[in-house]
Amino acid sequence: MKKNIDDATGRQVLTVTALNGIIKDILEGAFPGIWVEGEISNFKIYTSGHIYFTLKDADSQVRGVMWKGSRKNLRFTPKDGDKVVVRGRISVYNKRGEYQLVAEAMEPKGLGALQAAFEELKKKLEAEGLFDKARKKPLPVIAWSVGIVTSPKGAAVRDMIRTLNRRFPGLRIVLNPSPVQGDGAAAKIARAIKELNQYGQVDVIIAGRGGGSLEDLWAFNEEVVARAIAASKIPVVSAVGHEVDFTIADFVADARASTPTAAAEIVAPEKAALEAQLAELSRKLRLEMRDKLEADSQFVDDLMGRLSATARNMVELYRHKLEAMRGGLRGQNPANKVRIRQERLAQLSIAMGRALTRLAGVKRLKAKTITDRLEAIRPKTWIATRKVELTRIEEALLRGVNLRLGNDRNKIEKLAAALAAYDPAKVLDRGYAIVTRAADGGVIKTVADLAPGTKVSIRVKDGAAGATVDGKSKKGIKQGELFDS
Repeated sequence: MKKNIDDATGRQVLTVTALNGIIKDILEGAFPGIWVEGEISNFKIYTSGHIYFTLKDADSQVRGVMWKGSRKNLRFTPKDGDKVVVRGRISVYNKRGEYQLVAEAMEPKGLGALQAAFEELKKKLEAEGLFDKARKKPLPVIAWSVGIVTSPKGAAVRDMIRTLNRRFPGLRIVLNPSPVQGDGAAAKIARAIKELNQYGQVDVIIAGRGGGSLEDLWAFNEEVVARAIAASKIPVVSAVGHEVDFTIADFVADARASTPTAAAEIVAPEKAALEAQLAELSRKLRLEMRDKLEADSQFVDDLMGRLSATARNMVELYRHKLEAMRGGLRGQNPANKVRIRQERLAQLSIAMGRALTRLAGVKRLKAKTITDRLEAIRPKTWIATRKVELTRIEEALLRGVNLRLGNDRNKIEKLAAALAAYDPAKVLDRGYAIVTRAADGGVIKTVADLAPGTKVSIRVKDGAAGATVDGKSKKGIKQGELFDS
């Protein structure tokens, strides 16, 4: 690329490209990494994933861009009017001679980016109802199998396992290990919770880690973890950091523990205390059952005494009722009722026979009527008639087509004869020649089209020859006569 031009005066003159290149080198070299604060305007996210915006203050503005790769590290969603601090570098676009701020990081002014992201996600999930107590699942009274999602290397997992074994020996522990900080940790925590749900052999899940900074605990503030906890069919206890640490996972979980050790204490009651409590309840139950049985035995004895007299009276009463019913039955003759039913049955049989005879007559008359109508229509005759008409139509159509084809054939033969009469080859056969200009192939029709020196082509029956015009005459040319020049 040429950077300068030597003009007639000997001066070195920069090209526009060279000038922009020098400016680019100077600006990009002078501002490799800077922090700029201002107000966002003209904010737009393109389908490519890149962010374009303008950063301005009261007196000036500068165009800015954040590429897709840097955008994934944003902890909040910027919008027009936000006061932000941007870390980036200056870049010059040579073709337009424009410079812009390439943002590599962005955070709200006066509030850390992580805290802003925390508050933004908290409001979003709260509005969706993920924090509602109504949707939280109760923890099991006794969890015979506990699933743990945490780092297998930290002190937290050792504390939880030690506490669970101490409080409830024999409790089944299922560890589904996952990193709890760093890139990709949130997605892996969410996947571990989902896998324990698919496994389906645990009664409760503890998800957490030991203490640390806000950045260290941030995986439990990611939306993917919150939604995995909300979607879990198994109750989830969050156990992140210390008593003062709160994460989004704490708000979504079915229960929150101040530390991982506290989470183990929540899900696992002390087995010895539980056994003592069960023994005391068993003792009280036996005493209550004994007292109840003694009271019930006395009640039964009293009841049997009262029932004895009542039973004798009831037997006597039913004996009198039975005698009265026997007397009433004697007054009725079952044979008479049977005879009456038989006579009624005979009458119904006769009436049914008559009805069937009438119905059969009606059906026969209707069948005869239909038969007579069908005979009048005579489908076979109708079909035969239509076949004759169809044959006649086909013959007429065939005659018309043949006649039309004969007429068209005669016309074509006449046209072919006329065309042959105009064939130039026929004329050449009779001794004539066709003369054309050699330059453009135009046919010579009159001597006016010729001039001395014109090169022509003479086509005869069996070929063509070139010639040059020496002269011309409108009269007939005799042998040996000179042309006019």
